[in-house]
Amino acid sequence: MDTATTRRLPNNVNGKFYTTEECDGCAYCASIAPENFDFEKETNTYYVARQPRSSEEEEYMREAAEDCPVDAICITGEQALHGAA
Repeated sequence: MDTATTRRLPNNVNGKFYTTEECDGCAYCASIAPENFDFEKETNTYYVARQPRSSEEEEYMREAAEDCPVDAICITGEQALHGAA
């Protein structure tokens, strides 16, 4: 993902995990980490509603970021996870 041209969605809470405008509303992230993602009906996008509060939640958030089909989940301070393999 080219972070220079991809913007963070405004509904994301502050913290290291966030979704970008690349989100297509597929709901994969919410199926993996339902406590952390919420849906914005108007834009048909998911956003981080709550940063992880445990190591288990962080693991789920990382899994959602790794497997997001459109690379719409970012982690501040880390390189894009897709395309590295």
